[in-house]
Amino acid sequence: MRITLLTPEQARLCRDVLDGVSAWFSRMREQLVTLARHLIEAARHLVPLAERLRTSCPPRRDRPAWASPYGPAPKGIR
Repeated sequence: MRITLLTPEQARLCRDVLDGVSAWFSRMREQLVTLARHLIEAARHLVPLAERLRTSCPPRRDRPAWASPYGPAPKGIR
């Protein structure tokens, strides 16, 4: 890419700034990947728990799924 509206000094400064931003984003990406891997490992034990809860607590059949146990929403409030 060639920028012709800047002086050579300005173009070098822009390149240096963009290189710094690029390096920052690279470090951020690496840290986010590491964080995601740690979260996966930390949450891995929750899968069996969720399966046990799903099978031990069957859904209620005494009302439709859309019906609230707290009654209808108040009128006039949006």
